[in-house]
Amino acid sequence: MALPIILDCDPGHDDAIALVLALASPELEVKAVTSSAGNQTPDKTLRNVLRMLTLLKRSDIPVAGGAVKPLMRDLIIADNVHGETGLDGPALPEPDFAPQNAPL
Repeated sequence: MALPIILDCDPGHDDAIALVLALASPELEVKAVTSSAGNQTPDKTLRNVLRMLTLLKRSDIPVAGGAVKPLMRDLIIADNVHGETGLDGPALPEPDFAPQNAPL
């Protein structure tokens, strides 16, 4: 039986790969994805989740934006590593679905 999870991430390249691996694992059932600020700003990480799930044809998975900044420090993004979008490099499709506005 697969373990149901909600994946909270800040998709740059590392979390994009984590999302692919979680979705491919027979041991996990991704019930929802939330995105938070981290590798990039919250609007960009949310868009990256939507773009990745669109690429993977998994628009059936609910997505919601999470924390807009860390609780204990200022937001420091990693655009020097992940680029201006947080996922610079690969050509990703535009999202074909929208995030949810309400709690999951």
